[in-house]
Amino acid sequence: MPARDRRRRRALVVGGSWSSHGDPALAGIAALYAGAGEVYVAAPSRIADSIRCASPDLSVVPMPDQKLTRGAAAWIARHVRGVDAAYLGAGFHDAGGASYLALELASAGARLVLGSEGAGAEVLARLSGAGRRFVALYDEEEFARAFGPAAPGDDDPAEPVRRAAAEVGGVVAVLGQLMAASDGAAAFSCPSGPSAWPAGSVSVMGGLLTGLVALGMDDLKAAAAAGLVMGLARDAASSRMGFHWGASALLDELPGILMRFDYARP
Repeated sequence: MPARDRRRRRALVVGGSWSSHGDPALAGIAALYAGAGEVYVAAPSRIADSIRCASPDLSVVPMPDQKLTRGAAAWIARHVRGVDAAYLGAGFHDAGGASYLALELASAGARLVLGSEGAGAEVLARLSGAGRRFVALYDEEEFARAFGPAAPGDDDPAEPVRRAAAEVGGVVAVLGQLMAASDGAAAFSCPSGPSAWPAGSVSVMGGLLTGLVALGMDDLKAAAAAGLVMGLARDAASSRMGFHWGASALLDELPGILMRFDYARP
């Protein structure tokens, strides 16, 4: 990954609810570590202070509503401008605003990473219909609920991800025992071992992916790179602490792992 002027790269994370400030905080910090120079986190006002306490490096934007309503989406689009990439799906409750916000951000030139509620059927359909690029990110359980189990006779374990990507018209990435990403044609896959991922891991990967696409990486290559880095981060955390740790431990490993892949042009 080439070293670039981070100060010019900006990312947005939309997420959180009254019971969960961890998801947007994890995603925001991961986006910073991946290379974004400034990360805005749009979250319900009642958890804004909790996110600020999680990291002083995040620019927290309190939403006027506690859910992502159409009004809240319009408010975010007006107040957060000029972002290179955005992550929708870090634990928010969609109340009709997700598809509107996704289209507004894409129309303004932002690259989109969608997870959880952000990768809802309506959002994917509207983005695909408008010819907008996006990455839809799932854990294994979410992917199975959205697209069904693997078909009998699939020789390539990444084939279900390839079919899903062709169906939705964007890049699909899955975090699980099999890391996989596809744009409907090419596919990358990497086994990550049998141990479970702690809650919040998808948020870390979503932020990591968002930071990479904010730097200008191709969507599919960014998804493949994020999956590889997540596997390395989990291996490093497990080597230090065994199997009893939370998703924030992945954040601790990211800078050192990403440093292996950085280079500076003369």
